[in-house]
Amino acid sequence: MVPLQRVVTVACAGLLLTSCGFLSGSGAVEGDTARQSQTLADAIGYPRQSDAAGLARAALATPLGKSAGFSVLVAEDLPHEGPEEPMARLVWRIHHDAYDSGWKQTPAVDACYEVDFNYYGVMAEPSRVTCPENATPITPPPLPKRGITPDFTPALEATLGALPAAPGEAEVRAALAAGLPAPKVDPETNLASIPPRVLVHVRGSDVGVALSANTGGDGKQCVMGSRVGGAVRVWSLNWRELGPMEKPCSAEAALAVS
Repeated sequence: MVPLQRVVTVACAGLLLTSCGFLSGSGAVEGDTARQSQTLADAIGYPRQSDAAGLARAALATPLGKSAGFSVLVAEDLPHEGPEEPMARLVWRIHHDAYDSGWKQTPAVDACYEVDFNYYGVMAEPSRVTCPENATPITPPPLPKRGITPDFTPALEATLGALPAAPGEAEVRAALAAGLPAPKVDPETNLASIPPRVLVHVRGSDVGVALSANTGGDGKQCVMGSRVGGAVRVWSLNWRELGPMEKPCSAEAALAVS
Protein backbone atom coordinates (compact mmCIF):
# COMPACT_ATOMS: atom_id res chain seq x y z
CA MET A 1 0.00 0.00 0.00
CA VAL A 2 1.32 3.46 -0.95
CA PRO A 3 1.27 5.90 1.97
CA LEU A 4 -1.42 8.56 1.67
CA GLN A 5 1.10 11.35 2.23
CA ARG A 6 3.11 10.21 -0.81
CA VAL A 7 -0.02 10.09 -2.99
CA VAL A 8 -0.92 13.64 -2.03
CA THR A 9 2.63 14.88 -2.65
CA VAL A 10 2.84 13.26 -6.07
CA ALA A 11 -0.61 14.56 -7.06
CA CYS A 12 0.27 18.08 -6.05
CA ALA A 13 3.56 17.96 -7.95
CA GLY A 14 1.83 16.56 -11.03
CA LEU A 15 -0.62 19.48 -11.05
CA LEU A 16 2.28 21.97 -10.74
CA LEU A 17 0.64 23.68 -7.77
CA THR A 18 2.67 26.16 -5.81
CA SER A 19 1.07 24.68 -2.72
CA CYS A 20 -1.40 21.84 -2.61
CA GLY A 21 -4.83 23.14 -3.63
CA PHE A 22 -3.64 26.50 -5.00
CA LEU A 23 -2.49 27.72 -8.40
CA SER A 24 -0.96 31.12 -9.07
CA GLY A 25 -2.58 32.98 -11.96
CA SER A 26 -0.25 35.97 -12.15
CA GLY A 27 1.28 34.84 -15.45
CA ALA A 28 -2.08 34.75 -17.16
CA VAL A 29 -2.95 38.22 -15.85
CA GLU A 30 0.39 39.60 -17.09
CA GLY A 31 -0.36 38.20 -20.54
CA ASP A 32 -3.81 39.75 -20.47
CA THR A 33 -2.42 43.22 -19.71
CA ALA A 34 0.04 42.94 -22.61
CA ARG A 35 -2.75 41.98 -25.03
CA GLN A 36 -5.02 44.70 -23.68
CA SER A 37 -2.27 47.29 -24.12
CA GLN A 38 -1.56 46.28 -27.71
CA THR A 39 -5.26 46.39 -28.61
CA LEU A 40 -5.64 49.78 -26.96
CA ALA A 41 -2.57 51.26 -28.66
CA ASP A 42 -3.82 50.13 -32.08
CA ALA A 43 -7.33 51.45 -31.39
CA ILE A 44 -6.42 54.99 -30.38
CA GLY A 45 -4.04 55.56 -33.28
CA TYR A 46 -6.98 56.34 -35.57
CA PRO A 47 -8.75 58.72 -35.90
CA ARG A 48 -5.43 60.53 -35.65
CA GLN A 49 -4.87 62.79 -32.67
CA SER A 50 -2.85 65.99 -32.72
CA ASP A 51 -1.15 65.64 -29.34
CA ALA A 52 -0.61 63.51 -26.24
CA ALA A 53 -3.69 64.92 -24.53
CA GLY A 54 -5.83 63.81 -27.48
CA LEU A 55 -4.39 60.30 -27.29
CA ALA A 56 -5.05 60.19 -23.55
CA ARG A 57 -8.67 61.26 -24.11
CA ALA A 58 -9.05 58.57 -26.76
CA ALA A 59 -7.62 55.93 -24.41
CA LEU A 60 -9.89 56.94 -21.53
CA ALA A 61 -12.94 56.84 -23.84
CA THR A 62 -12.49 53.11 -24.61
CA PRO A 63 -14.11 50.32 -22.56
CA LEU A 64 -10.71 49.53 -21.02
CA GLY A 65 -10.09 53.21 -20.34
CA LYS A 66 -13.42 53.53 -18.54
CA SER A 67 -12.69 50.56 -16.27
CA ALA A 68 -11.76 51.19 -12.63
CA GLY A 69 -8.35 49.57 -12.99
CA PHE A 70 -7.07 51.72 -15.86
CA SER A 71 -5.29 55.06 -15.62
CA VAL A 72 -3.03 57.23 -17.77
CA LEU A 73 0.02 58.28 -15.79
CA VAL A 74 2.09 60.12 -18.43
CA ALA A 75 0.95 62.07 -21.51
CA GLU A 76 3.98 63.77 -23.03
CA ASP A 77 4.38 65.67 -26.29
CA LEU A 78 7.71 64.94 -27.99
CA PRO A 79 9.68 67.30 -30.24
CA HIS A 80 9.49 66.08 -33.82
CA GLU A 81 10.01 67.34 -37.35
CA GLY A 82 8.37 64.80 -39.64
CA PRO A 83 5.23 62.63 -39.47
CA GLU A 84 7.25 59.43 -39.00
CA GLU A 85 9.05 60.68 -35.88
CA PRO A 86 7.54 60.05 -32.43
CA MET A 87 5.27 62.94 -31.48
CA ALA A 88 3.70 61.73 -28.23
CA ARG A 89 4.31 59.25 -25.43
CA LEU A 90 1.80 57.71 -23.07
CA VAL A 91 2.35 55.58 -19.99
CA TRP A 92 -0.70 53.80 -18.65
CA ARG A 93 -1.36 51.43 -15.79
CA ILE A 94 -3.65 48.42 -15.74
CA HIS A 95 -4.52 47.22 -12.25
CA HIS A 96 -6.03 43.88 -11.31
CA ASP A 97 -7.07 43.16 -7.74
CA ALA A 98 -5.89 40.03 -5.98
CA TYR A 99 -8.24 37.08 -6.40
CA ASP A 100 -8.57 33.82 -4.50
CA SER A 101 -11.10 31.28 -5.70
CA GLY A 102 -10.00 28.59 -3.28
CA TRP A 103 -8.22 26.61 -5.99
CA LYS A 104 -6.50 29.47 -7.72
CA GLN A 105 -4.68 32.46 -6.28
CA THR A 106 -4.02 35.54 -8.38
CA PRO A 107 -2.00 38.29 -6.71
CA ALA A 108 -2.73 41.94 -7.32
CA VAL A 109 -1.05 43.24 -10.46
CA ASP A 110 -0.05 46.77 -11.46
CA ALA A 111 1.23 46.60 -15.03
CA CYS A 112 2.51 49.80 -16.64
CA TYR A 113 3.21 50.21 -20.36
CA GLU A 114 4.99 52.94 -22.31
CA VAL A 115 3.82 53.63 -25.86
CA ASP A 116 5.15 56.04 -28.49
CA PHE A 117 2.98 57.42 -31.29
CA ASN A 118 3.76 59.26 -34.50
CA TYR A 119 1.35 60.90 -36.91
CA TYR A 120 0.31 57.51 -38.32
CA GLY A 121 -0.32 55.77 -34.99
CA VAL A 122 1.48 53.46 -32.58
CA MET A 123 5.14 52.94 -33.50
CA ALA A 124 5.90 49.63 -31.78
CA GLU A 125 4.54 47.17 -29.25
CA PRO A 126 3.82 48.72 -25.84
CA SER A 127 6.86 48.32 -23.58
CA ARG A 128 6.41 47.04 -20.04
CA VAL A 129 8.00 49.57 -17.67
CA THR A 130 8.27 50.12 -13.95
CA CYS A 131 5.27 52.08 -12.76
CA PRO A 132 6.21 55.66 -11.83
CA GLU A 133 6.25 56.19 -8.07
CA ASN A 134 3.51 58.37 -6.60
CA ALA A 135 2.08 58.99 -10.06
CA THR A 136 -1.23 60.80 -10.22
CA PRO A 137 -3.66 59.62 -12.91
CA ILE A 138 -4.10 62.15 -15.71
CA THR A 139 -7.53 63.24 -16.88
CA PRO A 140 -7.23 65.74 -19.74
CA PRO A 141 -9.84 68.50 -19.67
CA PRO A 142 -12.84 67.71 -21.88
CA LEU A 143 -13.26 69.32 -25.26
CA PRO A 144 -16.51 70.51 -26.81
CA LYS A 145 -17.98 68.13 -29.33
CA ARG A 146 -17.53 68.87 -33.01
CA GLY A 147 -19.55 67.45 -35.82
CA ILE A 148 -22.69 67.72 -37.92
CA THR A 149 -25.62 65.94 -36.29
CA PRO A 150 -28.36 64.36 -38.45
CA ASP A 151 -30.85 67.14 -37.70
CA PHE A 152 -28.80 69.56 -39.81
CA THR A 153 -29.87 67.83 -43.04
CA PRO A 154 -33.64 68.50 -42.84
CA ALA A 155 -32.98 71.96 -41.37
CA LEU A 156 -30.73 72.91 -44.29
CA GLU A 157 -33.25 71.57 -46.80
CA ALA A 158 -36.09 73.54 -45.21
CA THR A 159 -34.02 76.73 -45.02
CA LEU A 160 -32.98 76.55 -48.69
CA GLY A 161 -36.57 75.90 -49.74
CA ALA A 162 -37.82 78.97 -47.85
CA LEU A 163 -35.34 81.47 -49.34
CA PRO A 164 -36.66 84.35 -51.47
CA ALA A 165 -36.38 84.14 -55.24
CA ALA A 166 -33.12 86.08 -55.54
CA PRO A 167 -31.46 86.36 -52.13
CA GLY A 168 -28.16 88.04 -51.40
CA GLU A 169 -25.44 86.26 -49.47
CA ALA A 170 -26.27 88.19 -46.29
CA GLU A 171 -29.91 87.06 -46.53
CA VAL A 172 -28.85 83.44 -46.99
CA ARG A 173 -26.52 83.61 -44.01
CA ALA A 174 -29.21 85.19 -41.84
CA ALA A 175 -31.68 82.47 -42.84
CA LEU A 176 -29.15 79.75 -42.06
CA ALA A 177 -28.32 81.28 -38.67
CA ALA A 178 -32.02 81.19 -37.80
CA GLY A 179 -32.86 77.84 -39.40
CA LEU A 180 -29.93 75.55 -38.51
CA PRO A 181 -29.85 73.76 -35.13
CA ALA A 182 -28.33 75.66 -32.23
CA PRO A 183 -25.27 74.20 -30.46
CA LYS A 184 -26.22 71.50 -27.97
CA VAL A 185 -24.83 71.28 -24.45
CA ASP A 186 -23.23 67.96 -23.52
CA PRO A 187 -24.76 66.90 -20.16
CA GLU A 188 -21.54 65.14 -19.14
CA THR A 189 -19.19 68.09 -19.71
CA ASN A 190 -21.61 71.05 -19.71
CA LEU A 191 -19.82 72.27 -22.84
CA ALA A 192 -21.73 73.51 -25.87
CA SER A 193 -20.88 71.84 -29.16
CA ILE A 194 -18.96 73.79 -31.78
CA PRO A 195 -21.19 74.51 -34.78
CA PRO A 196 -19.97 73.62 -38.26
CA ARG A 197 -18.41 76.20 -40.53
CA VAL A 198 -21.02 77.65 -42.91
CA LEU A 199 -19.95 78.43 -46.49
CA VAL A 200 -22.29 80.25 -48.89
CA HIS A 201 -22.11 81.06 -52.58
CA VAL A 202 -24.85 82.89 -54.51
CA ARG A 203 -25.00 82.87 -58.31
CA GLY A 204 -27.98 84.81 -59.54
CA SER A 205 -30.99 83.07 -58.05
CA ASP A 206 -29.03 79.85 -57.35
CA VAL A 207 -27.56 79.18 -53.92
CA GLY A 208 -24.88 76.77 -52.78
CA VAL A 209 -24.15 75.95 -49.13
CA ALA A 210 -21.55 73.74 -47.47
CA LEU A 211 -21.39 72.84 -43.78
CA SER A 212 -17.91 71.71 -42.78
CA ALA A 213 -16.69 70.28 -39.46
CA ASN A 214 -13.35 68.96 -38.26
CA THR A 215 -14.15 66.29 -35.69
CA GLY A 216 -10.58 65.93 -34.44
CA GLY A 217 -7.35 64.71 -35.98
CA ASP A 218 -8.10 63.78 -39.58
CA GLY A 219 -11.83 63.41 -38.96
CA LYS A 220 -14.02 65.53 -41.21
CA GLN A 221 -17.71 65.86 -41.96
CA CYS A 222 -19.42 67.72 -44.76
CA VAL A 223 -23.06 68.40 -45.64
CA MET A 224 -23.78 70.25 -48.88
CA GLY A 225 -26.94 71.82 -50.20
CA SER A 226 -28.08 73.75 -53.22
CA ARG A 227 -31.06 75.47 -54.71
CA VAL A 228 -30.70 75.54 -58.47
CA GLY A 229 -33.59 76.58 -60.70
CA GLY A 230 -35.86 76.38 -57.66
CA ALA A 231 -35.00 72.72 -56.95
CA VAL A 232 -33.48 72.01 -53.53
CA ARG A 233 -31.00 69.22 -52.94
CA VAL A 234 -29.06 68.27 -49.76
CA TRP A 235 -26.43 65.54 -49.46
CA SER A 236 -23.37 64.48 -47.47
CA LEU A 237 -19.82 63.54 -48.44
CA ASN A 238 -18.57 60.31 -46.88
CA TRP A 239 -15.12 59.66 -45.46
CA ARG A 240 -13.87 58.21 -48.77
CA GLU A 241 -14.96 61.28 -50.72
CA LEU A 242 -13.41 63.63 -48.15
CA GLY A 243 -10.24 61.57 -47.76
CA PRO A 244 -8.84 59.46 -50.60
CA MET A 245 -10.97 61.11 -53.32
CA GLU A 246 -10.26 64.62 -51.96
CA LYS A 247 -13.59 66.08 -53.01
CA PRO A 248 -13.92 69.71 -51.93
CA CYS A 249 -16.38 70.72 -49.24
CA SER A 250 -17.29 74.16 -50.54
CA ALA A 251 -20.31 76.19 -51.53
CA GLU A 252 -18.94 76.53 -55.07
CA ALA A 253 -18.66 72.74 -55.30
CA ALA A 254 -22.26 72.42 -54.13
CA LEU A 255 -23.40 74.49 -57.09
CA ALA A 256 -21.09 72.69 -59.51
CA VAL A 257 -22.51 69.29 -58.57
CA SER A 258 -26.13 70.37 -58.90
